[in-house]
Amino acid sequence: MNKGINKIVFLSLMLLGVVFLHAQEGLRPMNGNPNLIFPDLKPFALKQDHLAAKTATGSLSIPFFDDFYYACNSAYPSQQLWADSMVYINTGMAKAPRSIGVATFDGLNKMGYPYDPNQNFTATQANYADTLTSLPINLFTSGSQTLQPSDSIALIFYYQQTGNGDSPELQDSLLLDFYNPTTSAWVNRVWSLKGNMNTSGADTIFKRVFVRVDSSYYFKDGFKFRFRNKAQTCGDFDNWHIDQVFLDKGRSIISDTAWNDVTIGYVPSSFLKKYSAMPWYQYNANPPKEMATYYSNFIRYNGTSTVNTTYDCRILDQTNTSVNFVSYGAANLPPFKPGGWQHASAHKAPSIGYTFTPMTDSTDFTIKHYMQSLGGDISIGNDTVYQKQKFRNYFAYDDGNCETGYYVLGTGGRMAYKYDLNVGDTLRGMRIYFDPVGATSLTESSYKFKIKIYADGGSGPGTPIFTSDSVYPKYSKTGHNKFYEYKFNTPQVLNPGVYYIGLQQFVASGITIGFDRNYNSSQYLYYDSGSGWTQSSYYGSLMIRPVFGPKILPPVNIREHGFETTSFNVYPNPASDLVKIWNENDMEMSYSVLSIDGKLILEGKGAEINTQSLTNGIYLLVLSSQNKVQYRQKLIIQH
Repeated sequence: MNKGINKIVFLSLMLLGVVFLHAQEGLRPMNGNPNLIFPDLKPFALKQDHLAAKTATGSLSIPFFDDFYYACNSAYPSQQLWADSMVYINTGMAKAPRSIGVATFDGLNKMGYPYDPNQNFTATQANYADTLTSLPINLFTSGSQTLQPSDSIALIFYYQQTGNGDSPELQDSLLLDFYNPTTSAWVNRVWSLKGNMNTSGADTIFKRVFVRVDSSYYFKDGFKFRFRNKAQTCGDFDNWHIDQVFLDKGRSIISDTAWNDVTIGYVPSSFLKKYSAMPWYQYNANPPKEMATYYSNFIRYNGTSTVNTTYDCRILDQTNTSVNFVSYGAANLPPFKPGGWQHASAHKAPSIGYTFTPMTDSTDFTIKHYMQSLGGDISIGNDTVYQKQKFRNYFAYDDGNCETGYYVLGTGGRMAYKYDLNVGDTLRGMRIYFDPVGATSLTESSYKFKIKIYADGGSGPGTPIFTSDSVYPKYSKTGHNKFYEYKFNTPQVLNPGVYYIGLQQFVASGITIGFDRNYNSSQYLYYDSGSGWTQSSYYGSLMIRPVFGPKILPPVNIREHGFETTSFNVYPNPASDLVKIWNENDMEMSYSVLSIDGKLILEGKGAEINTQSLTNGIYLLVLSSQNKVQYRQKLIIQH
């Protein structure tokens, strides 16, 4: 079977037969992971670097604990604890995670591409895929104590299969191995579990695993453990998620069933009423209309008795200056089982009494959510969650994380999102997060599509007012730093009002587009598979982003392009105290300021450069991304 026919389609055809053919819209696993492939989807960078390699000498000491709370900062495991980076650290793939951030095992490598894109899918085949290996751990001594098997050392972790991803089948498995430092060899499968094809997608439980480390062979310096999975290695299939990995002495299989741990489970919802991001000048036109009155928060307690907690929220501008702080006070929080998420309204659905002030340019705000338990806490890191509120040159409904793929069946099938323009604007193009790996045997013409704009039809898209030329998704196993934006030959000037913007495909099986399953905008998404426009029934957000702006582009054919053709704007120039960097693809940039003779004067990351320390003169500014120089320009400093 061709690699482009993914597992969901295959099993649906085999098991559901003709019933599948009546489906009009659907979800299926992505063949690749756009979150790793496209930098715009990566979690935003904080000051601390969780990817930095371990600098301390010697092995780790117990206790060993990781709950992957840094998922808001890094898509890879902390190199302070782990020796490899194959698994995907994220905040959205699991359902009801025990704490913010999980490690997800799938059939993709660390770059987001399939381990074996040419694998022929069969219902009984599974290959080794991801590995998560601890750094060496000293089990010989703990402080002044010499460790022995009688010290009740155990590895505890929690796992979930499927979550928001794809269900493992019986041939798929999650495995735990121990490294024997005495024989310098791995002891495989000290614990393992097969999948059970949870096709309902209702797996919201993280199950506890308790494994004794009781062999004298392990009690030396250099012990390690690793998790592995077996999966279909031709796509984002057979998902397992692990959380709260804990290795320590004095553990009990009976008493270690709950921990004092207060945590935020997900990144809270947007502070905007409809969008996760929008053009700053569209926001400026009607700020109160665009602000949400409250946001959704997910707080849980993993202990056994009710605790009292406090919850605060702080908003920081681009200079890291606090512009708003709200303390939502204290509230009692029962255990997650059977209480579930926090029900106290002040913490569950905090009111937003703040309105972002009108902006003069693209702006990102950082929102810091943090809480504290008065009864102690096993992990302080998972008590704080960061999110970004972006005001750029595009509209977005999604949260920037792709959990699965969305498709519409039928040749000529259409999908479109509703957008409200507060002021007249120019639609310059569309950014679309297509599945980055596709079927090479299918001809390009079979995957063509057109971008379309529709007038408001009252209860969905109405009359088409613009149709682009035919274009194609870019399927590739290489060039993973591509970010595809389709630009119009003639930018479309639109008056204030309601519009529906989307695409029309010309392949019966549908073109897979990234889908966020955590931010829900189904009420604004419509599809037509041949029977007329219908509101989407899937909870989540399609990852398409129309790009707006008053700048009229030079007349070029509609095209797709990567970073190497990205436009930059550095301003003001000449500058005195602050230089801003704008790029149309929102790349994460590193900058270097060089003297005329080539000496490095200043370097850093971000979209702003503080130039107060530079003397008057002419410098060379070099902008880099993905280990590649993207742009060079002379920079004049005049204080």
